[in-house]
Amino acid sequence: MILKQSKKIQETLISELKQRALAAPKLSSKFINDNAKAFETAFLIRAVETALLDLFSKGKMNGTIHTCVGQELTGVAICSALKEGDWITSNHRCHGHFIAKTGRWRDLIDELLGLKSGVCQGIGGSQHLFDHGFISNGPQGSLLPVASGLSYGYLCDGKDNVSISFIGEGTMGEGNVYEAMNLSAVMELPHVIVCENNFYSQTTTQGENLRGSIKGRAESFGWRYYESDTWDAKSLFSTCKNAIAFARENSTPVFINVYTYRLNAHSKGDDDRDKSEIKFFMENDTLQKLSSYQQFSNIIQKNVNDIKLHISQSLESGEKVNFKNYIGDQLPRSISVKSLKLENPKVKLIKSLRTAFDAELAKGAYIIGEDINDPYGGAFKLTLGLDSKYPGQVISSPISEAAITGFGIGMCMSGHKTYVEIMFGDFITNTIDQIVSNASKFFHMYAKQISANVTIRTPMGGGRGYGPTHSQSLEKILFGIDNIAVFAVTSVINPENLISFIGALDCSNILIESKVDYGATLFQNSSLKALDINIIGGPSGSALLSPWCKDSDKDALIITYGLIGRMVADNFEEIFERSDLLFDVFILQQLNPIPIAHFENAARNSGKVLIIEESSANFGWGSELAYQLSELLPNIKIKRIGAKPVPIPSTRELEGEILVDKVDIINALNNLKDLA
Repeated sequence: MILKQSKKIQETLISELKQRALAAPKLSSKFINDNAKAFETAFLIRAVETALLDLFSKGKMNGTIHTCVGQELTGVAICSALKEGDWITSNHRCHGHFIAKTGRWRDLIDELLGLKSGVCQGIGGSQHLFDHGFISNGPQGSLLPVASGLSYGYLCDGKDNVSISFIGEGTMGEGNVYEAMNLSAVMELPHVIVCENNFYSQTTTQGENLRGSIKGRAESFGWRYYESDTWDAKSLFSTCKNAIAFARENSTPVFINVYTYRLNAHSKGDDDRDKSEIKFFMENDTLQKLSSYQQFSNIIQKNVNDIKLHISQSLESGEKVNFKNYIGDQLPRSISVKSLKLENPKVKLIKSLRTAFDAELAKGAYIIGEDINDPYGGAFKLTLGLDSKYPGQVISSPISEAAITGFGIGMCMSGHKTYVEIMFGDFITNTIDQIVSNASKFFHMYAKQISANVTIRTPMGGGRGYGPTHSQSLEKILFGIDNIAVFAVTSVINPENLISFIGALDCSNILIESKVDYGATLFQNSSLKALDINIIGGPSGSALLSPWCKDSDKDALIITYGLIGRMVADNFEEIFERSDLLFDVFILQQLNPIPIAHFENAARNSGKVLIIEESSANFGWGSELAYQLSELLPNIKIKRIGAKPVPIPSTRELEGEILVDKVDIINALNNLKDLA
């Protein structure tokens, strides 16, 4: 029943599309002459796409390819209305948009041939292109929140630029789209979405993939709506010009729905559309009709010749990118072992964090998150008072973790350091697409041409009785993401220097905070007379708590972070007395990359290490740390403990059973003591 309905809907849609094609007025000579350069660009795009398909069929290309044959005029019309400083975010079918925006067709071909002379040195391939003012990515809709951030960056700089986001109608099923549409509308951003509505999502028909109207979707979010098609080029050019001008002049989001038809397969040979349907649209294609015009015939042939010559030369003498030039990331690798005495002001951790972010805002940074404006100041009051002090820099957002993370990436791309607050660490899973597809990959897949140094900060952990969706320590899922540094705040160390250090990093990073630790007064050096307490390694350094015994070898070493670090510090004497072990404690702020130089000698001298993590121990940070230590010190004895591998419940008694406490630490040390 549903399939029959979908088929009927698709038949109706295609019939209406055919009517559009047949109803398109003949273009006047004046219009053609006035826009000759634009049509020449469209013919160039088609020639490049045709050549790329030929290369693909001959096995000369890597990966896959998605061409825009039949849709060329959309990108051309849009780009004819842009100016310097405007950005385009594009999708997997991006070649036409790229050529129309940049003119770099030779570099595009070389990119798909896997050559160093390519747009991204052959690393990105067909879907992942970058030039200043242009970026494309494969995951559908992932760049729309980034475009929102770029758009806000224009406003912050007093510019009247716009961000253009190309999507297909199939992408209207993605959550990123609606989060970004709502965010851009709420913030009144000059963000233009161009939907190339070709009625097929890969092989799935629009009738099977979409319900309701695209216009209704756009207008329901308060976006100004325009529509046109690629058969009436005059209307298309005029519509795009007017729509972009409206967005630019009024700083408001605009949606352009462009009816079109893809004449080639989605990619490769995945095309099961009706052949007569394809034939109809080929015969009624605007460029096909214009190709017979004398004024374009020479340019068409010139395009073919130029492209053939370039391909021949590239295949003959093109250079591949060197592996050594590809590897390497932006993570902080310089590990200092300089030691400084711990000196903490007598203030609560939340106040010291607020002071730290006050300093970052004073430098021009931005913070975005849910409910962070005054008078509320965030769920844990970190931004209380900062919104009033720095209007426009503290942005209270809709409940859209993915959107605000992408927004932060876009802001950083526009030159504005941005901190994204995820209210509870449990919700960071909603940001994974943005972290993995964008924040992590931009640097490498665009050949190190761009950095997206966003900081995502979030409170983790239990201890407050908030239950399974607001209490988890999920940091283990973050450590293995390439080019993402991870840090943890602890009330043992004043975080002000750490925040300043993070703010200056080139790489994206994640800052873990403990909601329980927020209310703790920073640890005082005088709290334990028998301890020597130092900071090893500068602003992102580790706290070393060492018993004051000059000539005594330590029996063990504890390595931990965050709230557990404070727990160990507060209970040091009891843990010592009940374990009868003399041990050092390293409390790390930098979790990835692991600053192993801070504690390598201490581990070697003791020969026994206890690793404690707030998350469950299986497949976690402790596993990686244990591995790295065992590689350096093959004979070392290691014990790991963490929370029990179940969701943290609301019931405080059960919560206490699941989380690591001082008894668990004492028992683990006693077990470690027994290891030969």
